[in-house]
Amino acid sequence: MNKFKKAANKVKLGVMAVESFKSVPHGIDGDTFFSPEIPESIKSAVQLLHKVEAAAFDKLVHAVVESFHSGDFPSDQAFERVQADVGGDEGPNYNVIFTAIHSIIRTAVRNRTKASVVAADLKAINVPPPFVDIIIKVMKQERFQLETQSVVTRTRFPRLDNLQWRVDVAISSSSLLRVFRPSILFQMSLSDGSIKTFEVSVEQFHQLRYNTAKVLRDMQELERHPIMRIAFEGDKKKFDDK
Repeated sequence: MNKFKKAANKVKLGVMAVESFKSVPHGIDGDTFFSPEIPESIKSAVQLLHKVEAAAFDKLVHAVVESFHSGDFPSDQAFERVQADVGGDEGPNYNVIFTAIHSIIRTAVRNRTKASVVAADLKAINVPPPFVDIIIKVMKQERFQLETQSVVTRTRFPRLDNLQWRVDVAISSSSLLRVFRPSILFQMSLSDGSIKTFEVSVEQFHQLRYNTAKVLRDMQELERHPIMRIAFEGDKKKFDDK
């Protein structure tokens, strides 16, 4: 009887060991490009990836890239068409896998992570190697478009679309008969559709003009710094292991 228990325990341990290679290892979050924490959507999807065929995964990756190009997640109807096109037995889980792929690519692109680092980290969290190759291949092919779309859709303050101004002269006031003091009225149209109007004195306008010129000069000096040139050259390589 003891022999049967020992054999059963060995089988159980063997199954647990196999399952451990199909999930994200504990405590690895901070060592990946997802730092400080791997999203739960990715942790949930890793186990499901071991049940998906490579052809189905490849179609899901391309569907994710298409969603980046369109600037939004696909609608329910569009995603149902993706599921029907992908096929396979894991249809109900494709939404989890789709979300995980989206998080992987978005994080890698926004952090400008090297392809070699992305590949190593995905393998470290037990994403099947063939699937890692598919993600890296697509990211290399679509790198420029993905980065451009990431900049367009990132969270930021509204942009200045239009600026109009005029000079007003106060001829008199309630306390003075003759003032003849000029002021400048600005009207800014922003990218979110809002319009901001404000008035400044001549002294304030000159202060604004001076500070703007100073910021532009500081930016030029920063761009000429040797460290920035090294950073720009490294950035041009994008994926150094193409």
